[in-house]
Amino acid sequence: MKRFAAIFLCVILLFSLAACEQDEPSNANKSFQYHLAAEPETLDPQIAADESGIILIQALFEGLTRLDADGNAVPGVAESWTSNADFTQFTFQLREDAVWNDDDNTPVTADDFVYAFQRALDPATNSSTCSPMYCIQNARAVHAGELPVEQLGVSALDAHTLSVQLEYSCEDFPERTASAVFMPCHKDFFLTTGGRYGLDRSTLLCNGPLAIDGVYGWEHGSYINLRRSPSYSGNSQPLPSDVKFSIGNKKVDVSDPVAALTDGTVDAIAMPSDLVEEAKEAGCTVTGFEDTTWGLCFNTQDEVMQNLNIRKAFTQAFSREKVLAHLPEGATAAENIIPPDTKLFGHDYRELAGGGAFYPLQDTAAAQYLAAGIQELGLEALPKVTILCPDDPDVKLMVNEMLTEWNTQFDDYFNMEPLSDNELASRVSSGNYQIAICSITPESSGPLAVLNLFRSDNPNNPAHLRSAGFDENLANAENQSGTEAAVSCAAMERHLNEQCIFYPLFYESHYFATAPGVTGIVFHPYGGGVDFINAGKDSL
Repeated sequence: MKRFAAIFLCVILLFSLAACEQDEPSNANKSFQYHLAAEPETLDPQIAADESGIILIQALFEGLTRLDADGNAVPGVAESWTSNADFTQFTFQLREDAVWNDDDNTPVTADDFVYAFQRALDPATNSSTCSPMYCIQNARAVHAGELPVEQLGVSALDAHTLSVQLEYSCEDFPERTASAVFMPCHKDFFLTTGGRYGLDRSTLLCNGPLAIDGVYGWEHGSYINLRRSPSYSGNSQPLPSDVKFSIGNKKVDVSDPVAALTDGTVDAIAMPSDLVEEAKEAGCTVTGFEDTTWGLCFNTQDEVMQNLNIRKAFTQAFSREKVLAHLPEGATAAENIIPPDTKLFGHDYRELAGGGAFYPLQDTAAAQYLAAGIQELGLEALPKVTILCPDDPDVKLMVNEMLTEWNTQFDDYFNMEPLSDNELASRVSSGNYQIAICSITPESSGPLAVLNLFRSDNPNNPAHLRSAGFDENLANAENQSGTEAAVSCAAMERHLNEQCIFYPLFYESHYFATAPGVTGIVFHPYGGGVDFINAGKDSL
């Protein structure tokens, strides 16, 4: 009887194990491949701004919240949070089992977030990505060096309770805390890195679902291999076993991204717009975000383009219809600077703002504007003018339409200088241009994120605009909510058009694709990274 009972128990156990295996989520112990176009510049969350760095930080770190596929905040290190009635104060309750990925499983505490927020806004850090934090009380003054970091509106009530006081009502603050710049930072470890934090495996301490796979997990310029972190406990479902990131083209050929997806080279990859339909036909899942506006941008610090009448002349001389007849593939005509799907406090911004298109109309008096501007500058004639643009056949046709009108109406000759994407971005960023067809992509969602790109102290200001009035209006809008905030944003957007700072031409979408059978990888717009925490694969 004892022998029979033992056999019976073994059979029951085997059936139980089989049932567990059948119920096991599809992503358990699955491996994933992702391609990065370039080596990350840094994995320091408080200063990383490049796409590769942000993607890796989202895997290696975890903030107070994460974002689900719909962009809503879900628990991260914070298991719950509350706010006051007007959303000017938030209290986050941290998981007590959240730990750093070190030998001692050091707890992640509220102090780690206090230090991270203070460090991001400390002017000595020189972070270019901290503007989403400006909603925190005293953040702007701290970043300007007018107040010490200790006066930032963030405090640890105890080891697992974080209090954040805001400068103005910000209902979507929990969503903001999922971005890289809000990730925690362990002060003691950071101070041991001697200024090399985030530049190598040995100078990196993370708390996220994945960790660098051993001493040889990061070969600079070639790959970064991540494995499931044994110390992470923040997800109810089993994590992927590993995610391998190839870098550049040394060892992996992704010149044909659709083929790379279908032959197993990668499981997910950024997809050029002209290959989107081919990817769909191959059974891939494609996600796109219309998050970028291309337009005619003027360098307001240039000795000629600083004049409003001259900017008006160049903006209002050409036929918009003829120019937009040459839209690049996948692009749509842009009626405004701020993209159409932009949300403000969870509502459609354009509806709150009252709709309308703000771009200047073609004007037969364009030549008169030019003559007035030349006179105002005290010049006898217009100096040589060159327009920069991407080395794209469609965009060059658009510029040709402009040049034809300018040459005819102004009885002059103007030059076009096509450049690679990197060269164009560099010239615009340094201010080494007069007029350019260039793009703007905000760092986060919302109309203020777009408008902030034109703030005087923003290093990414494409027009190099220096306007105290514009800055003041931005600051006022940040303290408003609902329709009032939308109307203020629309007024600033209209101002940029009327002053011919940035004339919107077309919207561009960024696309990502996953291989057939791959599920659960979440892509975020506005450079928000890629989340692999729920990545899965259909059983083959």
